Amino acid sequence: MFEGIDTGMFADAMDILGVDGSMEGLTPVAEGQRFHGRALTVRMLAGTSGSFSADEIALGRILSQAKAGDVIVVDIGGAPITVWGELTTIAALAQGVSGLVVDGGVRDVDIIRRHGFPVVSRHVLPRAGKTRLRLGSVGEEPVTVGGVTVHPGDFVFSDDTGVVVVPQARYDETLSEIDKIKAKEDAFKEGLAEGLPYLEAAKRMGLTQV
Repeated sequence: MFEGIDTGMFADAMDILGVDGSMEGLTPVAEGQRFHGRALTVRMLAGTSGSFSADEIALGRILSQAKAGDVIVVDIGGAPITVWGELTTIAALAQGVSGLVVDGGVRDVDIIRRHGFPVVSRHVLPRAGKTRLRLGSVGEEPVTVGGVTVHPGDFVFSDDTGVVVVPQARYDETLSEIDKIKAKEDAFKEGLAEGLPYLEAAKRMGLTQV
């Protein structure tokens, strides 16, 4: 369904609609990962070592609510604390989770890469989340990740460039705009392939100046 479509096209389409859904400051842990799905929003409360009991991170509760095709979106407020690693990766893959976006930290990235599970995070570090994190909510409220407000069920799309979030109510019109953008870009690229100068090829997109 998203063949030939990238985060740039999503961002351009949402610009046309007056929606800014481009996350900032997050990085994919591996190259070449593309994923998309509906957001399962997670809010974590962060503290220092010993702030909470080890059980309060409640990762099992998060995974028990994740469905195949979901993107788990975790708000830790950007704290350099790990919420994800090897065991959660294995469990998420078994459930068919599409990927993970974390405004916080992950670890065991060598294993995550080996398994091919798509993860985008603000930090990569070994500092454990147990006793430093407490689960606040799962799928119950909006969260803020990468500077973008994400509501439960919003559409998340990610590639090597980054992550974009499309509000549920704007999904259909966003895809409609993307179809128009892609058609114009395809015509532009055809012109370049034919040897047209950049400005001449740009006219196929309806642009007189670039």
